[in-house]
Amino acid sequence: MPQILPTAQRVLQVFEVYARERRPLTNSEMARFLDLADSSCSDLLYTLRQAGYLLRTPKSRYFHPTGRLLDVAQGISAADPLQAFASEALEILTRQSGESSMCGLLDGNKVKIYASQESPRALRYVVQPGTTFDLQVAALGKALLGEMDAEERNALIDALPFEHVTASSITDPGTLRTQIESQLEKKYFHTRDEGNEGVSAVGIAGRVGGQLTALSIVGPTHRMDANMEKYTQIILDARAEFFES
Repeated sequence: MPQILPTAQRVLQVFEVYARERRPLTNSEMARFLDLADSSCSDLLYTLRQAGYLLRTPKSRYFHPTGRLLDVAQGISAADPLQAFASEALEILTRQSGESSMCGLLDGNKVKIYASQESPRALRYVVQPGTTFDLQVAALGKALLGEMDAEERNALIDALPFEHVTASSITDPGTLRTQIESQLEKKYFHTRDEGNEGVSAVGIAGRVGGQLTALSIVGPTHRMDANMEKYTQIILDARAEFFES
């Protein structure tokens, strides 16, 4: 079982302190913010200085963050790690279920399809990345709502348009709120013919690199109904494995 390394946490906390304080700091100040002995903090800051992430002024002996962390962050951002995560996660979900799978992100009061993986079956559901859906008609959207705290979720539900998409679409905030709350403990959310006639889905949400992200398995309603227990277990196993705890 992986273990949390306190030293690694301390390194990250150093930059969190700088982001909060927005000024150079002495070793003693940083030690106080991190609740560390001055000697231990000195070793930590010296290590970061030698690695090029901090500099120290000769006279005042203040430690300043350098631009190296920004350079590293920009390099990582350019590689779009979420795209790599989504590609691998959806490949696993589709291989295990045989159905199409999708990754969605919150986009205002909608869910935007960030990535998708088509089922190899002849009869399958296909949606292109960039497509948006109202939160209440998509399993991805319901899962995103379910991962929010109650205040944020209720405010967003009250702002939804609740337009009829199909005869099965939820059309009032009270019904949606009750459904989401009833599924919170189960950790998965479903739709049946709500966004498209004959299409059903089961979805989950969690944090990936701090980004609220949803995943779903989606397919023809008759096939989803027949295999829902299996698909639910697949999606719950994915939730435990893929998302940050």
